Amino acid sequence: MMSQTQTTGRKVRSIEIINQRITSDALFNKLRELVIQHAGEDYRLRITANNKLILTK
Repeated sequence: MMSQTQTTGRKVRSIEIINQRITSDALFNKLRELVIQHAGEDYRLRITANNKLILTK
């Protein structure tokens, strides 16, 4: 289950996590790349042309 609302120009989504698992479809929501912030750093998680996941700093 996912909900989405518009807040001050930003899109905010909630994603259901079941048994500590989330599907990549729910995470990416039709996008090919996400930015994850961790410990003050940005990391890019993307789906490659071969449908693999790559995490880069």
